[in-house]
Amino acid sequence: MGIYVHIPFCEKKCYYCDFHSVVVGDLTHFAKVTDDYLISVRKEALYYKKQWGNKSLSTLFIGGGTPTSLPPQKLASLIRFILHEFPFAENPEVTIEANPHTIHLNDAKILASAGVNRVSIGAQSFQNNLLQSMGRLHRSDQIEKSVLRFKEAGIDNVNLDLMFGLPEQTINDWKDTLMSALSLKPTHLSCYGLILEPGTPFAIWEAKGILRFPTDDDQAEMFEIAREVLVKSGYEHYEISNFCKPRFEARHNLLYWMNMPFIGLGSGATGYLNRRRYTNIAKISEYIKGWMNDCPIYERESLISEKQEMDETMMVGMRLLQGVSEIDFMERYGMSFFEVYPLEIEGLLNKGLVELVNGKLRVTKQGLYLENMVSGAFLP
Repeated sequence: MGIYVHIPFCEKKCYYCDFHSVVVGDLTHFAKVTDDYLISVRKEALYYKKQWGNKSLSTLFIGGGTPTSLPPQKLASLIRFILHEFPFAENPEVTIEANPHTIHLNDAKILASAGVNRVSIGAQSFQNNLLQSMGRLHRSDQIEKSVLRFKEAGIDNVNLDLMFGLPEQTINDWKDTLMSALSLKPTHLSCYGLILEPGTPFAIWEAKGILRFPTDDDQAEMFEIAREVLVKSGYEHYEISNFCKPRFEARHNLLYWMNMPFIGLGSGATGYLNRRRYTNIAKISEYIKGWMNDCPIYERESLISEKQEMDETMMVGMRLLQGVSEIDFMERYGMSFFEVYPLEIEGLLNKGLVELVNGKLRVTKQGLYLENMVSGAFLP
């Protein structure tokens, strides 16, 4: 079980991004807002501490936005506070997201001293023209520098986020990005196909014919290239979009894929606690106002029935290449997933999209390319 903290500040909004974030403006005003924001996050943490009790926590993930757009001392202080206030197990995984151009060696050392032992770097591509077309502020040489700085600071567990399906991206561009990433010897790689989210500049420009994107077949080829190259290089393909060196799975993200409880802190953050799923209000001023009055303000919240939780457990669990264990499902819910989803599973088996291996229902190679169809089968 773990805690997610959302830091919603960015220097610039990327053209593909629909995550909750705001662009940093006047620095004096920014300092005041971030101070108020971090105080609010602390108050929210104490609010959920009472509900959480003594159950052991194993992960802390600081995401965004761009957490490293904040001064490292302020981030370090927040991390120490959360690790001190909650009952974390020994050697928890403490991850922070970072953009390559936002980190200096001293910053990395400050974060490491606070307990950060894993970093997820938004590399995305190693072609400068593609980075520029995405609205990214870093350049390819800064990716290597940031990895080396974190490693010099003692943070060896490094993930690189990579994207394929970018406008004008070629197969050779993608191969070059993979090889450049491998040369930095990360412990983990996340390879995401671009999704044109409604309202983003990329989606608008594509609709107007301003940008051309790789075809679905090209994206499928890029995905298969990633699988071949990374597995051959010693990485385990353990989740649809994620690859790791042995024993370096993203422990925090496994909580999501196993549909386990977690606390979400910060504006726009989602949490799942005591069968209640909540999403905090996204507007930062309203989030701060709420906690100045010691009161959460939710964008939405709902109680999740056992059947809904079953549906979600199957849906997210099928993203894991190991699949969903029938024994684990029975221990959690008192019945087999064959009893709950007989027709759905039969249909997926007949289509060759899933298979039952050693008591686990998992996607086949064909199912990897139709994952939405597999996961969607378990939703009403």
